[in-house]
Amino acid sequence: MKAPAIAIVFVGIGVTLLGPIDQAVAADPTIGECLSANDKSISLRKEHKLLAARAQLLTCAAASCPGDIRKECTRRIDVVNASIPAVVFEAKDASGNDLTAVTVKIDGELLTDKLEGVALSTDPGAHTFTFEAPGQPVVSKQLVIREGQKDRREVIQIGATPASAPASSIVTISAPPSASAKPAEPPSDGSGSRVAAYVAGGIGVAGLAVGTIFGLQAMSKHADADKACPAACADQNGVKLWDDARAAGNVSTIGFIVGGIGIAGGAVLWFTSKPSSASGVQVGAGPTSIRLRGTF
Repeated sequence: MKAPAIAIVFVGIGVTLLGPIDQAVAADPTIGECLSANDKSISLRKEHKLLAARAQLLTCAAASCPGDIRKECTRRIDVVNASIPAVVFEAKDASGNDLTAVTVKIDGELLTDKLEGVALSTDPGAHTFTFEAPGQPVVSKQLVIREGQKDRREVIQIGATPASAPASSIVTISAPPSASAKPAEPPSDGSGSRVAAYVAGGIGVAGLAVGTIFGLQAMSKHADADKACPAACADQNGVKLWDDARAAGNVSTIGFIVGGIGIAGGAVLWFTSKPSSASGVQVGAGPTSIRLRGTF
């Protein structure tokens, strides 16, 4: 082989071998890019743009970044991953069958073009999800995605549900009246209101008890969460403690509301009912009915 030809062959081999090396080196972030990615990840985290923050952290965690920056970015990747929520969507047709060929968009941006039963990561906050299936109208749903919530399940109905049966096709069968059965007599002495007052009062007392129990639990859980996360939660355990505290507080609030309404309603029913001259309960039975009468 002539010398020029040999030179050309070696040059070609050198370009082939060096090409991937040059590309790999170009793909590694510079020190400036590492510092910029670290700063951007902090800003994005404060804006609750967790997916974009994680992408920046992956950049500044590269091997070409300074050791301190790389170590800190690697640590915060785990923290951000624990905070990124995930939703599992189940799409159903009008007959209740599962649909997989469904395109899902979040705030107009493509999230996935197929539902396969896997959790989809999103940023926390209020979002508009749209679901498109071939031959079906587009379905939109507003959801508030909570930070740190994993594997939340949402069932999406796509297509019209089967129409209910017309009224003319519904047949009602009633037992024939018996000659010996007497029609129920409406109470005229206000005893029904007294019974309702007892029931409402009992519900009110139970609601206050539930509110008190869960209120104490909420205070305890809040103290634990505050100890675990004095400023910001760095792990999933701290996030769970705050979620438990908030859940207990919500149940306590509902219990007190129900308790207050129950007791107030019972008092109103009691004082507005007509007093009865006798007390007691009478039970009567017929072939097709049971009658309960009582005075209190």
